[in-house]
Amino acid sequence: MPTSTVLVLQHAEVEKPGLVLEALHGCDVEVRNLLATPDASANDLPSTADLAGLVVMGGPMNANDTAGYPALRSELDLLSEALRAEVPTLGICLGAQLLARAGGLTVRSGAGDPREWELGWAPLRDVDRRDPVVGPLADAPGLLHWHRDRIVPEADTHLLASTKSTPCQAFRAGPAAWGVQFHLEITIGLLDDWLAEPSFVADVTEAHGPGAVDQLRADARALVPALRPSVERGLRHLRSLILDRTAR
Repeated sequence: MPTSTVLVLQHAEVEKPGLVLEALHGCDVEVRNLLATPDASANDLPSTADLAGLVVMGGPMNANDTAGYPALRSELDLLSEALRAEVPTLGICLGAQLLARAGGLTVRSGAGDPREWELGWAPLRDVDRRDPVVGPLADAPGLLHWHRDRIVPEADTHLLASTKSTPCQAFRAGPAAWGVQFHLEITIGLLDDWLAEPSFVADVTEAHGPGAVDQLRADARALVPALRPSVERGLRHLRSLILDRTAR
């Protein structure tokens, strides 16, 4: 794997990088799903010396469930190494929770409790406008949230955004790593793919009842076009860090 490679780790076939992949145009991107590889281990992942960037996507599993999903342990180890090596890194939803764990934070599980869902389109609060990745989203009318588990910040956590039910919606881990609980990668087509999956429909119905799927889709068509330029602006900064590392 060349040192110019950006590794994207997926955990579910349908949870693709979407806008993130589009923003990384010109980069050598490799997408892997370690959970789909029987007996996958740390040997199936590159060293951070071979990476220009790392993106870790969402998934339905819990970030603490390394017994049920042993490959998550390998991902945690890679994230820990990436933090030490200052590899440009983005974690989304589950990826943010894994990044938090790699940095020593706790992830609280909300599994089994429908009241724990944060699912739907809602704006961010308390956004650090100075941050080059999350700051451009400060005035966005809504981001897509889809999680029950929550990162538990500590006093020194560099928080970047919150929502009413989630104090840590986004955080920064060092000079080149970001974790976001919301799905900034989403496109209308990608959401349509999610809502074609029975398990995703079951999540929406559990969280909000019958009819909520149509509302979620309608909200996407109203919000995504206006949201896209702000997401792209933030992702351009990540891309610039990746290109800088490639040029070293």
